[in-house]
Amino acid sequence: MPLTVSRQHHQIVGWQSAALCAGQTDIFFAPPGERPEARARREAKARQLCLVCPVLDSCRGWARSNREYGFWGGESEEERARAGYRVDMPVGRVARYPRGAPVRVSCPA
Repeated sequence: MPLTVSRQHHQIVGWQSAALCAGQTDIFFAPPGERPEARARREAKARQLCLVCPVLDSCRGWARSNREYGFWGGESEEERARAGYRVDMPVGRVARYPRGAPVRVSCPA
């Protein structure tokens, strides 16, 4: 049976292949037991890379629409939560989510 790639999948791969962060997951995803100071340094490095990335908006939109974990499109999970896009089950960061912040629920088109 021939392999078919959906149009949506092709679009995803397309923007990701132009991302400056390719292969640098260590600055976009926290290691277990990461300290707040280390996290701030790691996310500052990630943010610097994101801000000059040609696919910043596509990446941010993907993370928001798909409730991604980690640092995507120049935003941490908490920053996405403040913008109304929460992950399904935050990993060890529930206390840092703003209380009373609205939750946006979006359905894929």
